[in-house]
Amino acid sequence: MSIPPPLALTYHGVADVPLRRDRHHLFVRPRDLRRQIAKLRSWGYELVTFGELARRAARGEAAGSAALTFDDGFVDNLETLVPLLYEEGAPATVFVVSGWLGDVHPVASWTRLMTDDEVRELARAGIEVGAHTHTHPDLTKLKRDGALAELVESKELLERATEQPIDVAAYPFGAANAATRLLACEAGFRAACRTLGQGRWKDPYDLPRQAMENRASDLGLWLKREGRYETLMRFYPARVVRKLSRRGKALLG
Repeated sequence: MSIPPPLALTYHGVADVPLRRDRHHLFVRPRDLRRQIAKLRSWGYELVTFGELARRAARGEAAGSAALTFDDGFVDNLETLVPLLYEEGAPATVFVVSGWLGDVHPVASWTRLMTDDEVRELARAGIEVGAHTHTHPDLTKLKRDGALAELVESKELLERATEQPIDVAAYPFGAANAATRLLACEAGFRAACRTLGQGRWKDPYDLPRQAMENRASDLGLWLKREGRYETLMRFYPARVVRKLSRRGKALLG
């Protein structure tokens, strides 16, 4: 079996939410996540935290490694995800928006984000906590000082909450440019990630992730793994590609 390419997957909440309600594809059903974990392992992946994936990438040793990452800090990351990962023996990284702690989610208004105490409990459960800025802005649209403040404040607040170093970050909306990458380094992060494309896994502040849709099939996961999903999106309507991703038959060994 050939060694699969490095892979980081982006999720948000972990709950069984109907597609008609989850129009932004923010949720993965627990049973789908378990299936995807099993499929990744069947392809030869070792599951690691995003921080460990970044370390391996820096050494040129990221092939065969995959990271499960979860953005925003949904309370179900503690209540549902932690026990699921424990049962599966899988690590994960949760990127938390520090200014949203305890708030109702701005898009998924039927649920909320973790409080600082819950984030601390998450970290103590062995989940890697990363920063997702303080208020979730598009950093590329902010002036330098504002963007830096978003990164620094989130790092400091989460370090106080978890009583642990916070050295990895995820850019909101997956948006980053040369300036924001430099700011992530200046803010004290060791690595940061976007959610656009496969990338080359060379720049520690520009590591790529693949966003996972609600109900993604094994075929959809394979398309993400191979970096072909976005290519299809460029040539076919988004609704067609997403339908293929959700309903593609699990014929991949």
